Amino acid sequence: MTGSTLVGFSYVLAAGILQGVFLLPMDRARHWQWEHTWLAFSFFGMLVLNWLFTLATIPNIFDIYRLAPVSDLGLLALFGLGWGLGAVLFGLGMARLGLALGYPIIMGLIASLGALVPLAIFFPQTLLSLKGALIACGMLAVLAGIVLCSRAAARKAANAAGERAGLAPGLIIAVAAGALSSLPNIGMAFATRVIAVAEAQGVPASLAANAVWALFFTAGFAVNAVYCIYLMVRQKSGGMLAGPHTIANLSLAAFMGFLWIGSFYGYGMGAARLGPLGPVVGWPLFITISICVGNLVGLWRGEWRDASRAARKLLTRGLAVLVAAVVLIAASGALP
Repeated sequence: MTGSTLVGFSYVLAAGILQGVFLLPMDRARHWQWEHTWLAFSFFGMLVLNWLFTLATIPNIFDIYRLAPVSDLGLLALFGLGWGLGAVLFGLGMARLGLALGYPIIMGLIASLGALVPLAIFFPQTLLSLKGALIACGMLAVLAGIVLCSRAAARKAANAAGERAGLAPGLIIAVAAGALSSLPNIGMAFATRVIAVAEAQGVPASLAANAVWALFFTAGFAVNAVYCIYLMVRQKSGGMLAGPHTIANLSLAAFMGFLWIGSFYGYGMGAARLGPLGPVVGWPLFITISICVGNLVGLWRGEWRDASRAARKLLTRGLAVLVAAVVLIAASGALP
């Protein structure tokens, strides 16, 4: 494993940790409903901090967009809109299922689809190699970990009638969220010409992938903002945005946005150092690490305090399988 590859994996590891903990500040928001916090988070993470990070790493981003193929930019924006819907469903799925169940299902699907689609489209020959076999085994391990974590949550829900009633719709929302939320990596894989323009304009290869996020997440913000405003209008709760805790709540939302968007920029810089298959190898690592961290955070928050011993044991097995998936995928990255 080269030094550049090791640095790439380190970036992906740090990004996965940030992604796994970014929801923590949401619990401390006071006198706000989900839509208020999510709107503020979306504004800071998907718009303000997103563009600040982009301009800090790629000051000539507008020149790059001017020179990039219009069709590629349009596809990137379309992917961003689809991801925006997935982000809305992500928030709703987490609210229904909790962190310890919602994370493995949503993020596991994100990991699998986000890696397999670029692999199948851009590197089909790799599927028949040892490297491809390790990646495929890692993906299967991710899915196996999801199944174990889901079975654990089903046993946990069996002990609480209220949780059981909301489990089925929550799972449907989570599956849709996982499919749509895999689009960032798919979008980056399809944006190779945009990235190439960035490199041609003097952007270092390690930062060129960041040219994707400004446009992508801006489109995603539009969907999230519309939905949150719709909820506030329907529930006549817009006035709650201005209250005695507004400044504190905005600070928490900004911190959420910083952790979240920082994870994507960290992932982009890490994937760029992993070679041509960086998005294929780096993405499942990024997401699987965040799954493990998210579950540990859920356990720390006491979501499984009243669960049976059998449910907790299944969850432990699921986490162990996800760790094995990380090892398999990391091993594939060490192969030529």
